[in-house]
Amino acid sequence: MGGRDLRIIAWPGMPDQAAVEIAAGRLGHKANVEVVASNERLLEAFSGGEPPDLIFPSDYLVQALVSSDQLIALDQSRLPLERLTGWARETPFDPDNRYSVPFAYGTTGYLCDERIPAGDSWQQLFAPPAGVRVGMLDEAREVVAAALLSAGWDANACSEEALAAASSVLEAQLQAVAKFDSDDFTGQVSSGELAAHHAWSGPGAHAVRAAPGKLRYVVPSEGAVFWVTCGAVPAIARDPDLSHALLAELMDPELAVLSTAHAGLATPNVAARALLPAALRDDTSLFPPEAVVERCTILHDIGAGQQRVEDAFAVIRNKIGTGTLIKRV
Repeated sequence: MGGRDLRIIAWPGMPDQAAVEIAAGRLGHKANVEVVASNERLLEAFSGGEPPDLIFPSDYLVQALVSSDQLIALDQSRLPLERLTGWARETPFDPDNRYSVPFAYGTTGYLCDERIPAGDSWQQLFAPPAGVRVGMLDEAREVVAAALLSAGWDANACSEEALAAASSVLEAQLQAVAKFDSDDFTGQVSSGELAAHHAWSGPGAHAVRAAPGKLRYVVPSEGAVFWVTCGAVPAIARDPDLSHALLAELMDPELAVLSTAHAGLATPNVAARALLPAALRDDTSLFPPEAVVERCTILHDIGAGQQRVEDAFAVIRNKIGTGTLIKRV
């Protein structure tokens, strides 16, 4: 095939860096993995530079890219889709895996220590005790969704009234917010610098396992986001056949399991999960039980509402730079 560097845009640990390198090597190529920490950053990276061979967008971005004809329909005969658990083959954002293959999933709740009162509400994060500092993820849809759920709205709501309610929640929280960060949202809770941080379940569960009895990961009772990160082939991919081959290699259970083993991210690959030690395979923060999943919501493409959400978030986010709070990291 004439070895060349394959350009892959992925999230931290999903897929695992070593897995990508091994998969590319099997095909006679090298892997150049660009790591992003939000769908917004992924879209920025996707829009510039050399055409990517493979990208890993999450749920609502998959929908948006399909709507704008930026993903190719997958040749399912070349992919071992039978390795996926049932729900991963019937996602609401891409039924029947026409354009994407789920590689990791989880919930978005918060990680906290004993300074946050016991409970399972978003209120513990949005209205912490006086003097307690917390952090939020640096992703518009996730932050606004959490505020919407806290205010009693659907996570995908984007009307003027809904966003006003979410903004009110976030504005009231600002005095306690130390930072918005999607790169390291567990380290400062583990060190004790922050009492809590809005968090994705994989790293959150890992932090809890590393400090048993000291930290907890909470999926709020009002509901939470259930996220799914997928592999997809861009319409501008230089060699779609090669992209398919890389996608298929990454579905090898021995490679798919590395995202869980190394980064602590839940895999929908049934054969891969079976390879995990019991401590990971049976971790209910990592692999949420059905009762938890039922109260969660997958974000979907909201069209023009996306800009309204981003604008509402930007108003709150920009106040971090006023000097009254810690500046953006």
